[in-house]
Amino acid sequence: MRKSYRMTMILLSAALLCGCSSFGKEKVPVMDFQEKVEWKAPDPAAGKKPRILFVGNSHTFYNNLSGMFVNIIDNLGHKGDVHELSSGYYSLRQFADTADRGGAVLDQTLSDQKWDFVILQENTSNALSSVAEKEMFPFARTLDEKIKASGAQTIFLMTWTPKDGIKKMKREEAQSDIASCYMTIADELGSLLIPAGAGFLRCSQLYPEIELWNQDGQHPSPEGSYLAACLAYAVIYQESPEDCSYTGDLDQDVARKLQGVAADMIFTD
Repeated sequence: MRKSYRMTMILLSAALLCGCSSFGKEKVPVMDFQEKVEWKAPDPAAGKKPRILFVGNSHTFYNNLSGMFVNIIDNLGHKGDVHELSSGYYSLRQFADTADRGGAVLDQTLSDQKWDFVILQENTSNALSSVAEKEMFPFARTLDEKIKASGAQTIFLMTWTPKDGIKKMKREEAQSDIASCYMTIADELGSLLIPAGAGFLRCSQLYPEIELWNQDGQHPSPEGSYLAACLAYAVIYQESPEDCSYTGDLDQDVARKLQGVAADMIFTD
């Protein structure tokens, strides 16, 4: 089996605590999470061995999401040079700030190395409509400009609502709000989007027996991270993750269902 090189850079202390807090006041229209959506495909397409950088907080490094992604692409016969830059609680504001330790490392990483895709995962509390215009969008624009100037494509990794929702917003309402913010900024910037959060709700409706959240109700379970990795594979490589024999130590039937959810979500035909 061909192995893809992977280097993980963990900044500061890798606190296994949620990269989000819970708040939100506005009522939002609830999405139909089973609806077919045409998600943007890479342009140009992923080459033979794309260099991919994951940037985020504990939602990214929990369960080694990028490592799962590497194993999926290896198993399905592709190559990828996958790296990760993550730290607990981090937000796009911090990563966009070159005076911040994480921001300085990211800035140097984008300047000194060539990337094909850079995946940005926002702190969930900043991806709500009540605050996104101030706390998420300006920094997403700053990072997207840097990424594109370096010759890479920006990808946003849509996070998931806490299992029980956010304060007065039920789970479906909260995820609809988060999804709307990610879709808005991705559309504005012409960037790619991995719809992991929407995928959580789709999967929960189809297979309520699959637990996608960790016991804390905020971080992903191994099943949740595996679903996000399958979605990342489908978006970047534009191929179905179905029939991947790497299951991340999950029950084979569960892994097959998660692969199917990812494939059905990304490919409308």
